[in-house]
Amino acid sequence: MKLQKHFIRLFALLFLVASLTLMHSAVAQQKKSDKTDEKGLILFDFPEPLAAKVEVNLTSKLISLVTKSVSNQPEVAELIRMLDGIYVRTYDRGTIDEKKLVNYFKEKLKKDEWEVLVKIEERSETVEINLLFDEEKVYGIFAIIIPKRSGEVTFVNIVGEIAPERIEELLGNLSNFGAVDIDFGDKLKGQWKIEDTGDKARVMILGSIFFSNPRINRFNFRMDDVLAPERQSEMEQLVTQLKAFGPTKIAVYIDQSFDAELNANYQGYLDGTYELTRSYTEQIGFRLAKQMGHSRLYSVADWPKHRPIRDKIDDHLMDFDAFAEMHNQEHLLPTVSSEGQKIRRGADGTLWVEHEEYEPLIDMYIRMNEPEEIITSHRGYLRTARIGLKDQYPGANWVGHWWYVHNLKNFVNLTRITESTDDRILLVVGTDHVYLIQQFLQDSGDYIVESPLQYLNANQAETP
Repeated sequence: MKLQKHFIRLFALLFLVASLTLMHSAVAQQKKSDKTDEKGLILFDFPEPLAAKVEVNLTSKLISLVTKSVSNQPEVAELIRMLDGIYVRTYDRGTIDEKKLVNYFKEKLKKDEWEVLVKIEERSETVEINLLFDEEKVYGIFAIIIPKRSGEVTFVNIVGEIAPERIEELLGNLSNFGAVDIDFGDKLKGQWKIEDTGDKARVMILGSIFFSNPRINRFNFRMDDVLAPERQSEMEQLVTQLKAFGPTKIAVYIDQSFDAELNANYQGYLDGTYELTRSYTEQIGFRLAKQMGHSRLYSVADWPKHRPIRDKIDDHLMDFDAFAEMHNQEHLLPTVSSEGQKIRRGADGTLWVEHEEYEPLIDMYIRMNEPEEIITSHRGYLRTARIGLKDQYPGANWVGHWWYVHNLKNFVNLTRITESTDDRILLVVGTDHVYLIQQFLQDSGDYIVESPLQYLNANQAETP
């Protein structure tokens, strides 16, 4: 686990600089005698006996020694001087009740009125960072690091008196201290002010692929039969995990002109007269809506035949494919990663992307909804926008007049089905659409966007 390794590297470095030896058995817990009232300190006092793989207690005296060693770097020294203590515990997940332990510390944080700064979902781990603060100072940082697949869980408590305007700088500079391998500068930018969680509707966007292999994209991901018994079992598990979000509405990537047909099919499914097709709208949307007791689903896509903005542009001014091939700009055309996948061309010219190994559905959805995957997909469209020369912009014309406008209208349609700040809307949509719709929701200031990775857990999926 990269994050944990770099935390440990920091603590080892600090002890070396101070010419001290870390004794694993010498200091097992923070002393309760004079520290129980220290603001920002969370005692590792779980009532049941635990054997930590790593125990670190770095006090203010040791930190002050390190500050002297970096006196030639005033900005770094000033940040370190804000810290009064750093405490770490790493436990083997096989020897603890992980859920019970995590909930124990979360209850302590809640009781002391800590706030969640940010929850970072990565492919390999989940990192939740909590703050204890008032208008003048941040008094404590508490991080919970839970890997998705490895066997350890780590808790980190940083204590100090940190000026609120410097918290982002402090967290962004931890990598410079050798502390982390995550770019907190980008991930935490502007979030230290604490996310506003009140009086706003919530939206969770689940990026998906087509299960029916419709051959409508440049690269088409080949899916084996989702109606097969093993896949159906996995689908039930996926929907069960998504149910934890508690959606009040389920929106799907279907044009509004098909809304009546969509809901007629859903009603037939409720009545037992309609069998689910391979469509992800039905496999996920219909199943979950039924389990939640919803009377309908919501079509929010924009597929009109008449596009008033695009119609003003001649087709050849948006034909970036032909332009790229004619002007040796094929390198700017959309591509897909070949890692763990093979790409083949069908007899009709369709490009198929197939996974080399069987991938369970929950693993697939975790992978597709990772922040790295979402931004990588979006960057492909920005690369396409560069196709063109001089005063010719076929790539930018297509991306600007079609792709951005299309997703902006999808966002607008979501706002039109929002009726209350109590709404919790699940949108199931193709993965390429996630980045822009999510950006529009966040930038509007009217919504709280949740990640499906908070609810998807491959370790909790049963083997069919």
